[in-house]
Amino acid sequence: MPDGVWMLDRFVRMLMGRKARLRSEVEHGSRLFPSRREQAAFRKLNAVAPLAGEVNKTPVRVVTHSSSPLAPPPAKAIVYRETVLGKDRRVAGYGLSLGYKINPQVRAASISIQRLYDKVLVRNLHDMGIQRLLVHRQAFVDVSVSSLDMPFLAEPQPQGIVYVVGTNTQLVANQESSLAGLACLKTLGYRIGLRAAADDSPGMTAFLELADFLFIDIGNSDIPVISDQIEAALRVAPAIRFVATNIRTMEEYRVCANLPFACYQGPFITSREKLDAPKMDAGRIRILELLNKLRSDAETSELVALLRQSLALSYKLLRYINSPAMGQAHKIATLEQALILLGRQKLYRWLTLLLFTSGDAAGLDWAVMENALIRARLAELCAQHALSAEERDELFVAGMFSLLDVVLSMPMEAVLKQVSLPPPVDEVLLRQQGKYAPYLDLAIACEQSDNENVAQLAQAVGLDIWRVSVFHLDAMLWAQQVGE
Repeated sequence: MPDGVWMLDRFVRMLMGRKARLRSEVEHGSRLFPSRREQAAFRKLNAVAPLAGEVNKTPVRVVTHSSSPLAPPPAKAIVYRETVLGKDRRVAGYGLSLGYKINPQVRAASISIQRLYDKVLVRNLHDMGIQRLLVHRQAFVDVSVSSLDMPFLAEPQPQGIVYVVGTNTQLVANQESSLAGLACLKTLGYRIGLRAAADDSPGMTAFLELADFLFIDIGNSDIPVISDQIEAALRVAPAIRFVATNIRTMEEYRVCANLPFACYQGPFITSREKLDAPKMDAGRIRILELLNKLRSDAETSELVALLRQSLALSYKLLRYINSPAMGQAHKIATLEQALILLGRQKLYRWLTLLLFTSGDAAGLDWAVMENALIRARLAELCAQHALSAEERDELFVAGMFSLLDVVLSMPMEAVLKQVSLPPPVDEVLLRQQGKYAPYLDLAIACEQSDNENVAQLAQAVGLDIWRVSVFHLDAMLWAQQVGE
């Protein structure tokens, strides 16, 4: 057996269970990889994203071949999300990844490191309890071709998991083993996604026949090329579903909405475009009036009188208070009873949610609302031991309002002129300063692939990044339940 194959086989066997030996190899890397460059890349990956079995070890500083020592490794890797919308403009799932900047270099280094990277991601998703999110959603998880026959891919429950691989030369070059790996995953109940190549890739027919989704990068293609890719795929796999990725603007989204895409992914969801054309409708104006009354400690009778001026708002409040989630033993028939039972703080939060979906709500308002809910809840969870209950309520409101300008197509300054908010909330929304800023900044950073920024922000508020990841998943689950 050639030396390279022998070493790779040895590495795979260690990943499948020989933990004691793996610990020794992780510390040095010298026995795993033939070159110093691969050894250094392995140590760098292990420093920022250790395997689950390595997280309880004493942190050590790692020196690479080309840089100053790295900081001690975090407890576990942080997982980032990118929202994926369905045709109905609601959240259909999440693209999940380890957003480390070193990923492209690490993943290109060797088959062994590609597999290690994928194992870190899959194990962390499993440890976080990702299945809680996937009752009605899907998790799109990128993995390398090298990992398709690895046992760790079969560890999570298959419901809702879509493994996405690139349609590159490596896939075709290893056609027999790649097809066998994909077929095995399909048999186990996992779904398969492929990333369309920029040009026609020979030998992809068999892979398309196995695929459930084809991801097409909108940002790097024009309409004729996209149409050709869709038509070619449909000839081979008529039931395949298409996902538009890298959509940056609402204009690009509107174009994609007229093409046969089932899902849409990209930063367009929370992009701030044309915020100089206010669209404050009567329903939202009434909600802002109620929020202002609550802030001024108005009597319940004043709040009821204002609610009665809006039949739709009164109906929504009574429907909400009588919903199964509220657990009321007897039906609530009057607004006065509803306000007393709900309480002012919960009423404030409920009204804030309605700002996203009331009046003339349209477009992506529901998706933006869920993003705001995750942001607000994550910030609140991160501050649970540092701020008082009242301060956490204000922080939650700040998180919700941080995306309200996107929904209303108004500059934040104009939004805040319509509602009276506590000074610390105004401060963080207008100037990104004050006691709430570190927590809101951390929640926003978790939406982006910048591990260094997340680690620094987490450390500043006394949290490790694994704890932040757990809070992040909890916030996603909570937002999903609230949105339903």
